[in-house]
Amino acid sequence: MRAQEKKIKGFNLLELIVVVVIIGIISAAAYPNFSSWSKERKTRLAAVKIIDLITGINLQVKRGLYAYVQVHFEDNGEELIVTSKGMNIDNLSSRINDAGSKWNTEKSARCLMDDTDSKGDDYWNDVAPSEKSEVRQIILDDVATTFENAVGVVCFSKSGNYFNANGTLASGAANVPDEFIFICTRTTSSSNCKIDTDGEPNEGDVYAKKKKFIFSIEWTRFGDVSLEKWSQKMLDGVEIEGKWTPL
Repeated sequence: MRAQEKKIKGFNLLELIVVVVIIGIISAAAYPNFSSWSKERKTRLAAVKIIDLITGINLQVKRGLYAYVQVHFEDNGEELIVTSKGMNIDNLSSRINDAGSKWNTEKSARCLMDDTDSKGDDYWNDVAPSEKSEVRQIILDDVATTFENAVGVVCFSKSGNYFNANGTLASGAANVPDEFIFICTRTTSSSNCKIDTDGEPNEGDVYAKKKKFIFSIEWTRFGDVSLEKWSQKMLDGVEIEGKWTPL
């Protein structure tokens, strides 16, 4: 006796088109959220890498490997390059004990942006970033900071006595060190972070106005580092308040 043939029914062309259209609508609706999440994740990851670099070089100060260290920020318009450098105790002592050195009279002569001081001597240890884990360089092409085609440096010591800065991270004629740097998403239309003088994102910038991809890396004179994110509260779809939130 022949077994009864099973009736197998598949999708017809119209049903297949309907399924594809539904998938397309769902994907289109979900893409903006995924894109936003991806950009925020990349920006936050870059900020964490910078914090790890600052923390790593200052850890070597606490361990006694270096007496004075620098974190060097350079934005060339396409990438943010962050480099850590170290000075050993003998190198530092020779400057402190040299009455003719500008080290003791000019703060701007301590945390220099290049590798030589006013005497032409090597300012930092001649160590390639690839040779020592605590002396590092990271290149970030997905993020930017508030300055473009410029350099900013900040320097730390164990006691905090030689907390100095130069370039875009120094304020005024006295070279007072800034204690923070902003990190935001780099785009084809925005290659630097738009931050107002009050420390809030500029309303005129499309990414700053959304206030989703901006982080603040803050440090103390002793090298302690923290991370904050700008968040905007909403009420019925209307922005009502913005603030920096520790992470």
